[in-house]
Amino acid sequence: MRLTTPRLAILFSAFSFFVSAVIASYTETPPPDNSHDDPECTVTSPFSESFFDLRPLRRLPDRDPPHHDWVVKGQDYGANFTINICGPVLSDIEIEDLGEKGQNVSAFFEKDGEQFSIGSVSTAPRFRGRKLILAYDNGSPCPHAPKLRRSSLFSLMCDHEAYSKPSVAFVGQFNDCAYFFEIRTSTACAKIKPAETVAPVAVFGIIMAVAAVAYCLGGCFYQRTVMHARGWQQIPHFAAWSGVLGFFWSMIQSAYLFIVSSIPLPSSLKRHRRSSSTGFGARTVGGQRIFGGSFGGRHRSDSMEAENRLIDELDDEWDD
Repeated sequence: MRLTTPRLAILFSAFSFFVSAVIASYTETPPPDNSHDDPECTVTSPFSESFFDLRPLRRLPDRDPPHHDWVVKGQDYGANFTINICGPVLSDIEIEDLGEKGQNVSAFFEKDGEQFSIGSVSTAPRFRGRKLILAYDNGSPCPHAPKLRRSSLFSLMCDHEAYSKPSVAFVGQFNDCAYFFEIRTSTACAKIKPAETVAPVAVFGIIMAVAAVAYCLGGCFYQRTVMHARGWQQIPHFAAWSGVLGFFWSMIQSAYLFIVSSIPLPSSLKRHRRSSSTGFGARTVGGQRIFGGSFGGRHRSDSMEAENRLIDELDDEWDD
């Protein structure tokens, strides 16, 4: 086959488009800067749009069974840490250098009989790159720089095995001013937003709807292409479905007739019921069947005269 100039142009354009698509697929684009109105202690990932809810880690007062703060071993630091997630600690503390802010302490430690705050309450976890973190600041003054305040940083990692209780580890500190922790918990795994969840009934309904559509389309295609059916016969199992529909239709008709026949009529209508104006219907007078119209086999006037004569005879017999 000879390649002309238009054909070469088309092939070159297709090849360029393919190469551009491959390069674009391997090029990492920055995530969109979408703002989300997330509740407290929750965050939506700007990369995957996944939802993360840290509220189960928060210790709350007046609970049954009662909640307790998370206690973290300081290892070689010489003190243990008491922390809470997205809330103030439940322990009774007295930190003089914080004043009224001491009620919002979310992490502290006690050393040489003195308590030191390493961060106040924060309910805004965020992502730094692809790492989920929670930062506490405005703690006690740093010992080597009194103008600075102690702070702490928590790195939360997804761990499905830590389902019942999180694993909190102290990683290290810097100049007794910055403290780093790692929390492994299933709570840090991605979830679906409550507003986006689908009820089980809706899921079952969607599955049944998809199955019904697949059954109808697949059955019609099979009946038309393989069985060469046409018209209503293209519907899969047409005889069975028509029988089912006929059964229900007969039940509806029987119920309708039963309801109509059970309605009581006034006594005046029972004694003086006449044929309808359309000429249909019949009644029995004196043992004879009288039809009310020409469709009964007689003219309407003849039937009415015969009916009147029988009524007069009955009236005379009643008078005697």
